[in-house]
Amino acid sequence: MSKKKLILFLSLSGVVVFLFIFFANNWRNKTYINKITIKGNLTLSEEEVLKAAGIKADSVINLEELNLTFIRDRVAKHPEIKKVVVSKEPPSELIIDITEKKPLAVIIKNNELNLIDEEQEVFSFKNYEKAFDLPVISGLKTESTVQYKNDINMAINLIKAAYSKGRYLQNMISEINMKDSNKVIVKSNEKSVSFYFPRVEKDAVPIYKQKLGLYKKFMEEEIIKKNTECQYVDLRYSNQIIAKFN
Repeated sequence: MSKKKLILFLSLSGVVVFLFIFFANNWRNKTYINKITIKGNLTLSEEEVLKAAGIKADSVINLEELNLTFIRDRVAKHPEIKKVVVSKEPPSELIIDITEKKPLAVIIKNNELNLIDEEQEVFSFKNYEKAFDLPVISGLKTESTVQYKNDINMAINLIKAAYSKGRYLQNMISEINMKDSNKVIVKSNEKSVSFYFPRVEKDAVPIYKQKLGLYKKFMEEEIIKKNTECQYVDLRYSNQIIAKFN
């Protein structure tokens, strides 16, 4: 090998060694995520949260270059997530802490099924198993914004009153129909009996609690215990219950 070629070879070798050392040190100085922790998910799977975040479980991500704001904003767009906090936990962990929306009912609006929570936020859902144990709010009038809001408010207050009296009572309600301007029609899970509740716009929860007590007692003593067939039960009056049996 000529002297010129030898010098060129040594020079190239030196460059290769330098680059190798440089990239090796650079790799060593970077911290890469080796653990992704999902917190707060009750009904959503970890896979669903990671998909919303745009991250794969086996992703190789430089912790220093990670943009937490982008991840938070992507996860927050999921229709069933109310709040999300994304943080780094040294030395190499990414934490995604979510708060799921808590639906009170299924809502039928314009022939579409959605969920609605206590704050009356309507949102879509993918997992239909979540809707199995929830009452359905139907008969909403979308032509009038004021009437629609009033109906939603009454239905939610009735459901909140039922929830406050225990899970057993809330599970006795299958549907709340708002189509009639003179009453709220509550369908029972047992035998699908129609119960007529008053339309209450102010201080509704205490009144609905009292009416739900009558609803529960009538269902247990007159329909379930006696195994009777009933067309409707009218609970709108303060001093009487009107029932029509088949």
